[in-house]
Amino acid sequence: MWKIAIVDDDFQVLRGLRRAIPWDELEAEFVGDAIDGEAGIRLIEETNPDIVITDIYMPGMNGIEMIEALRKREFPGRFIILSGYNDFEFARTAIRLGVEDYLTKPGTVEQIREVLASTIVKLEASYLHNIERNVLESRKEALDGMTDEEWLAAVVTGQAIASELPASKAAWKSASHLVMVLEVVRTERIRGVTFADWNLFQFAVTNIASELLGQHWPDSDFVWLFGNHAAIVLHADAAADADLLSERAESIGLLIAESMRKYIDLEVRFGLGSVKQAWGEIKLSADLALQSLFALGEGEAEAGASSAASAAGAERGSLSGAPGTPGTPGTSELSGPSGTSEPSGSPEALAVSPKHKKAVDFMVRYIHEHYAEDLTLEELAGQLYISKNYLNQLFKKVTGETLTNYIIRVRIEKAKALLYEGHHLVYEVADMVGYQNVPYFTTLFKKYCGVTPSEFVRQEPKP
Repeated sequence: MWKIAIVDDDFQVLRGLRRAIPWDELEAEFVGDAIDGEAGIRLIEETNPDIVITDIYMPGMNGIEMIEALRKREFPGRFIILSGYNDFEFARTAIRLGVEDYLTKPGTVEQIREVLASTIVKLEASYLHNIERNVLESRKEALDGMTDEEWLAAVVTGQAIASELPASKAAWKSASHLVMVLEVVRTERIRGVTFADWNLFQFAVTNIASELLGQHWPDSDFVWLFGNHAAIVLHADAAADADLLSERAESIGLLIAESMRKYIDLEVRFGLGSVKQAWGEIKLSADLALQSLFALGEGEAEAGASSAASAAGAERGSLSGAPGTPGTPGTSELSGPSGTSEPSGSPEALAVSPKHKKAVDFMVRYIHEHYAEDLTLEELAGQLYISKNYLNQLFKKVTGETLTNYIIRVRIEKAKALLYEGHHLVYEVADMVGYQNVPYFTTLFKKYCGVTPSEFVRQEPKP
């Protein structure tokens, strides 16, 4: 309830206000009245009201003097002046003292109700702001002196505030973020371990996950949250496609789960959050990741990630390789030269979804805009954060031809158009479509057109 006090030397006004103010509607209560400024100060200090309605002209200390005295004592309440005098100097002083409103008598009931309602809205906003500020200050005090790991856990759980990004994490401001939550399933083997053994398990899980992340997603952070749960915060370019990032993260999650089962005989499952553009929303991604874990239910939790990884592995390709072992399916099929990852498998087995077509459409536009540049599979795959092998498979499945062949075809068609215009020599055209090696350009041109560039120029009529 908001507390309201009234200071006025007119008893009729005092009685009228007490009857006219809609106390229940405003969720307010009357805490007392006074007939002059000095009595008003005593009343206000005793009752600490949120709002004071006061007259100006009163015997002894007037209303303005009372407000000045209370402001000096740092009284935080709001003042509303209700006076029979419309005096400019008093009004100007009232503004300087931060008076909420200045009404002249006789004020209507509706005017008083509206002013009180407006003041209460401001009080509510100020109250909530103060609560938030106090919470943030207490969090800041708690965060001071944290280790990097403790701070990261605070970010994932929402305890760190958005204004506290350390200088070492400045790159987070221009990145997108995706959280994966890992759960070590409490199998019979886990339930019986001692505290010391559990610490060893945590150490092993951390090492394996960190090694795999170092290979496949270096821009990431690993942290233990609570009990048998850990979080991986994956960072990427803000412009990266969210669906493709999620696919890549899922592949890494499957690899981590399979590696845990294979090398330390632990069942690990994972949940993925959504991609967020602001680091302050990392908690939201983590919440979604946890929800996806808990939604599986206790029964499925006991089943562990092994069967899920096997089923997904059959669809996506083998995921059984050891971390850091060259040539094994677990690493080579997931990893591109830039540490990117995604499902493997033959083009025939690859299901084409709308998001796959979207990726290919993006790549087609990119090639048409950058055909004159030194395009490589590594560079193109990097645009979508997937490996060059997977990109080639995906592109062929959607378009019916390999990516390399499509780039050549686009360049040759551009070259034909330039040659047809008749404004450039052959070596100039070769350079304009991305070939610095003129003999190689000539060989490709003849392969696709049946004639050399020079023969094409001679046989084509000029525009």
